[in-house]
Amino acid sequence: MLDPSVLMRRAVRWTCDQHGLKPDSLTQFDHVTQEQFRDLAVAVSEDMQFNQLKYFRPFEHQVKFFQTVSTRRGILAANRIGKTVSTCYETAMHLTGIYPAWWTGYRYTKPITCMVAGEGWSQVALVLQNELLGAPDVKQSDNLGTGAVPRVCILRDTMRADGANCIGVEIAHTSGGKSYLLFANYTQEVRQLQGFKLDLAVFDEQPPDDFFSEIVTRTATTQGQILCSFTPLKGLNGLVSKFWNREEGYDYIRVSWDDVPEYDLWHEPFLLKATRQQLERDYLPHERDARMQGRPIMGKGAVFQIRTWPTYISGDYKFSEMKNIQRVIALDLGLVNDKTVISLMYWDPYERSAWLHKQIVVQGVEEAVPTQYINHLLRPEVFGTPIVLPADANTQGRYTMSSASIRELFEQYELNVHERAIMNPPDPQGRVTNHKSYGINQMRQMLEVGSLMVNENCVDFLREAQNYFVDQQGRFSDPDDCIDSARYAILACLQGIAEPWDNHTPAQRMAAQRSRYVTRDDSQRAAWKRSYDPAG
Repeated sequence: MLDPSVLMRRAVRWTCDQHGLKPDSLTQFDHVTQEQFRDLAVAVSEDMQFNQLKYFRPFEHQVKFFQTVSTRRGILAANRIGKTVSTCYETAMHLTGIYPAWWTGYRYTKPITCMVAGEGWSQVALVLQNELLGAPDVKQSDNLGTGAVPRVCILRDTMRADGANCIGVEIAHTSGGKSYLLFANYTQEVRQLQGFKLDLAVFDEQPPDDFFSEIVTRTATTQGQILCSFTPLKGLNGLVSKFWNREEGYDYIRVSWDDVPEYDLWHEPFLLKATRQQLERDYLPHERDARMQGRPIMGKGAVFQIRTWPTYISGDYKFSEMKNIQRVIALDLGLVNDKTVISLMYWDPYERSAWLHKQIVVQGVEEAVPTQYINHLLRPEVFGTPIVLPADANTQGRYTMSSASIRELFEQYELNVHERAIMNPPDPQGRVTNHKSYGINQMRQMLEVGSLMVNENCVDFLREAQNYFVDQQGRFSDPDDCIDSARYAILACLQGIAEPWDNHTPAQRMAAQRSRYVTRDDSQRAAWKRSYDPAG
């Protein structure tokens, strides 16, 4: 609920704007006109108290958010810029069917069922419930209607509450029907959220992945909309990564302190320069990018703390013209729930630079039948390249659906398989291990200094790496199949397993391999037609 003095100042500003007046000119009015103006301003103030939606004045960045076009729309924003206000006022418009004249975004033409959710019941009440209904405690009924939803639209006799918290309430819609507004929080068990349909779901701050998945499923049959607003303090993972990478169906705006003025459109102090400077001193260094710029935090737990990834496109490097270039293929093998990933990496041993040029991700039916993805390794342009396999490739029956191991199967196809499983180099005590952290640290250092380049087509690797975290027990997050495949390739390069590239064209390679598949029998041919054998 706004302070009465704030409401009165806004009412004066509104009345002036409506009549083309400047506030400074009010002192020039005669007594009668001043009284008439005062009566009008008081009436506007009283209406404004319980009808905030009518008088909503959005910032420029809020208008940009309203104009985004997708089924999943988000604001990745700094603190204190009005991101929750944006989603709540749009929610109020959809619930009531009351759209301002300037509105050009998505519209619902009939009543909807909407759920808004936050991190806990306390946060839901203090932020979402307060912003939408005007009261963090629904027992304070005098305040209901001072939020984004007009008082006349809140059907209070339909409200279900649990103490101070509103669980659900019906909202009058301009069509004559009734919308339904539900509140939820991320600590609820997912099974409690099953079995109903939603037209609109609103998330304030980043939800757990399982909670988000369950709620968006409720919108599937209604082709519903998803609104999200968060300061990305949990890193580039989960839902944040989908927005940040603009996956299909996701659209967002990023808002920093630089995008908002010191004063709002009512000419009231909003985020003053002095306040910003003090907050910057208050924030922890690793939080500042998220809290001030709306960029995903690169702090605790993130393995690859890289803001700009060293990527390239296929035509940037002509490996056929580069001296000393070597290459290697590495596989991370999957079974049932994991993917099989084939990585092709180029390596310059003198510059100690590597290029993750291509990754083939195999899953489903093709993964269950290894002879199908072996075809990728038999292609003329890569046949003969050394291949490294993890230790479990030697296990008979694993991954092959037969008595043979993957290594034996590869050898039957005369692939150039390295004789030993790929492992870490011996430590100072001569012990050879397969601890993941060694290869990950090598990869991290190379990415940070730019000596490991990643083809932008390796989208699965980039997505995994940007979401890669380690917990307090030192356990790495899943999935990491693409990361492991690239890690094996790096270990192979560092241990001298990569081999020089012969620079042959695919046609030359195929011609060189032709004799392996075509057996010539000249015994029944005329002597003059027989192949000449200089050794014979």
